[in-house]
Amino acid sequence: MIGLGFFAVVAFSGVDDVAMVFLAKDELHGGDSAAAALYAGVGIGLVVGYALLTRFAPRVKMPVLIVIGFAVSSLGNLATGLAWAIWAALALQTIRGIGIAALDVAINTHLQRVVPAGMLGRVFGNLYGAIGLAAGVSYVFGGLLLQQTDARVTFVVAGVGGLLATAATAIALLRGRR
Repeated sequence: MIGLGFFAVVAFSGVDDVAMVFLAKDELHGGDSAAAALYAGVGIGLVVGYALLTRFAPRVKMPVLIVIGFAVSSLGNLATGLAWAIWAALALQTIRGIGIAALDVAINTHLQRVVPAGMLGRVFGNLYGAIGLAAGVSYVFGGLLLQQTDARVTFVVAGVGGLLATAATAIALLRGRR
C-alpha cells in the first residue's frame, strides 16, 4: 500500500518541476533568479529536514512518518499555489522539502526493516522505477493542466490530489494494522 500511495503522491506532485518557473515568472512576476530560488527552496528544506530527522525520526514509527511526509509535501504544493510573493513561495517550498526528506527517510528505513535482505535490491528497483514512471505521468498530465489553466491552479490541483492520496494511504495503513 505504501508503494501505491508513493506512486499516487508523486503522480500528482511531480508537476511542480514543470510549473515552478511559470509560477515564479508569470504569476509572481519574478525573474530567472526568483525561479531558481524557488527550486532551491526544496533543496534547503531537504537539508533542514534531514538534520531534523537525525534527532526526531527514531521516535516516530516509519509508516506514520511516511504519511506525514506525503501530507507535508502535498500541502506545500497546495499552499505554494496560493502564495502571494516569491518569498512566501520560497518558504512554502522549503517546508515542502522538509516533507520530502521525511518521506524519503521513512520509506527507505521502512523497506530495509520489512523486506528480506535478499529481496531489497529488487524491491528498491521496482519501487523507484515506478516512482520515475509516476513523475513522467505527472509531467505529461500536469503540463496539459498547466497549458489549459495556469501555474496556481496546477499547484493547487497537485496539492489536493497529493492530500487525497495521502488520506487513502493513511486509511489503508490503519485498516492493515487491524
